[in-house]
Amino acid sequence: MNFLKVGAPVLFSLAYAMAAPKVDKVEPPNWWTPHTLNPIQVLLTGSDLSGAAVTTASKGFKIEVRKISENGHYLFAYLDIGKDAKPGTHRFQVKSASGATEFNFTLDRPLDPKGRFQGFSSDDVIYLIMPDRFADGDPANDNLPEYGRAADRKSAGAYHGGDLKGIRDHLGYLKDLGVTGVWVTPITKNSATGANAGGAYHGYSASDFYDVEPRYGTMKDFKDLVDAAHAAGLKFVLDQVANHSGNRIPWVKDWPTETWVSFENQTSRPRNNFDIAGLADPYSRPKRRDLPLKGWFSPAMPDLNQEDPLVSDYLIENALWWIGVSGVDAFRQDTFPYVDRPFWEKYHTAIYRQYPDFVVTGEITAPNPVALSFFEGGVTRRGVDTKLRSILDFPLESAVRHVFGEGQPMTALVDLLTQDSLYQHPEMLVVFPGNHDQPRFLTLAKGDISKLMMAEAFLLTTRRVVHLYYGDEVAMQGGRDPDNRRDFPGGWPDDPVNDFTAEGRTGDAAKVFNWTRDLLHFRQEHTAIRRGGMIELLTNQDQYAYLRTSPEEDVLVVLNRAGHDKPIQIDVDDLPLKDGLRLTPLAAGASEALVSGGKIVIEQPGEVRIYSAKHAH
Repeated sequence: MNFLKVGAPVLFSLAYAMAAPKVDKVEPPNWWTPHTLNPIQVLLTGSDLSGAAVTTASKGFKIEVRKISENGHYLFAYLDIGKDAKPGTHRFQVKSASGATEFNFTLDRPLDPKGRFQGFSSDDVIYLIMPDRFADGDPANDNLPEYGRAADRKSAGAYHGGDLKGIRDHLGYLKDLGVTGVWVTPITKNSATGANAGGAYHGYSASDFYDVEPRYGTMKDFKDLVDAAHAAGLKFVLDQVANHSGNRIPWVKDWPTETWVSFENQTSRPRNNFDIAGLADPYSRPKRRDLPLKGWFSPAMPDLNQEDPLVSDYLIENALWWIGVSGVDAFRQDTFPYVDRPFWEKYHTAIYRQYPDFVVTGEITAPNPVALSFFEGGVTRRGVDTKLRSILDFPLESAVRHVFGEGQPMTALVDLLTQDSLYQHPEMLVVFPGNHDQPRFLTLAKGDISKLMMAEAFLLTTRRVVHLYYGDEVAMQGGRDPDNRRDFPGGWPDDPVNDFTAEGRTGDAAKVFNWTRDLLHFRQEHTAIRRGGMIELLTNQDQYAYLRTSPEEDVLVVLNRAGHDKPIQIDVDDLPLKDGLRLTPLAAGASEALVSGGKIVIEQPGEVRIYSAKHAH
């Protein structure tokens, strides 16, 4: 009897250890045929997967199981999808000595590329939206008890109820404004059920890389939004994060591999010190690069280790999946410099092979063009070409804020633009007056809308792609995060003001909107601004004038803080501008500018004057 008593629990534990495999999640949930990425990684999450083989009766698949976690919770299968693999749902078997289970995997035909995967260029002005703060189109997703408390607009750090349908409802507003693209901060799921309920309204703390945040809507809502934007002639830029996840992702308690995140086995994870200069410095020692590349962005944002080939494959496939499932045109890649260069070369190679016109723009908060240009693609540095096609121009943005917001000399703009020769494609840099991580421009300018309008005049006529931050066009203010992320007036039914409508806009909101709209439409109508050359004509502390030129026309921009009484004369005797040429002003009621005696004479200079003249043929 004693033998049986001792033996019974042993038999029970063996039976438990030999339980049949179980699959709870399949990532990615589907793929496409044909596709340039092959084979693909399929990550199975479940239990008792140790020793399992993966098979299918469907034709056209070769399957290799490359890794199974020691605890049997993760299985990495690589599917080679042959030309004879048919679109449709395929049944796969997962079998071990203890039993078997099955999972479905769907192959789809790729989306029609017409009007999709377009990228962007200097033709474009992109409007940045935080979905939670723009408009509440579907009140039904404002209170989802399984994901924490209901939307609370009185709390600056809580969800407020904005969603994907709210953006879709106001695409007409954006089209009328004159932007050509929409950029949304991450829409990946950030909340979790149960003990981890809650989430981050900003979207940068993913809890599921293959799902939409339920407070924003569904995958169908997202696809419908992208399709509607394209139908309206607007490009779509999606924010992505390959550097880190959020701490509500189920992996946190059970990483898929021993090296899935940096410093995985340490109780105290070193923090990122954001030393971008150290990454760009050709003489920096290796350990100086460790913290910016491997340090955790915050304790709530685990640093993913792209040196693990399974992590690298997972993230590249995830990027391709979001493009393929939605048809978006570009990514804005968050925290770009904190991922090492070899990953980015592999990442962009995979994306551009499948989607040749697609563009990724990197968020790189470098202090100067020397550091910023280190990350640009098209040139090999440290043995690697990142192949990055576009970068957010934080150095020029900083100069714009200092010059126009705080009154520093306009020569600072020239100092920055002089360094454009450091870039392969300066016209693909993305410049902006502000974004969701800093106080709004108008708050920096102490509410002076003339400073905002002059900044916009420069931004929308200089040699760059431009992005605008939602609400700046209606004179929204806001201090540091999260105050700079206020709700757009009129995005909620009970808002006392609706700045989405001409009737609702009054005072400064109306003035700035009309100015911005006029500028945007003027920009669309003039190729010289979007694609032309640039010649600086006049630069001093309080004046900056330049010419944008194309074979068809010239556009003259004059920014003037030196007073309105004295006429401005600009020497142009070395340029092919004929005497007697009259330049037509953008501003209603302003007088023409005249070329006379090798000079452009502006009799009535305002703070901003923009003129155009067609070339005679």
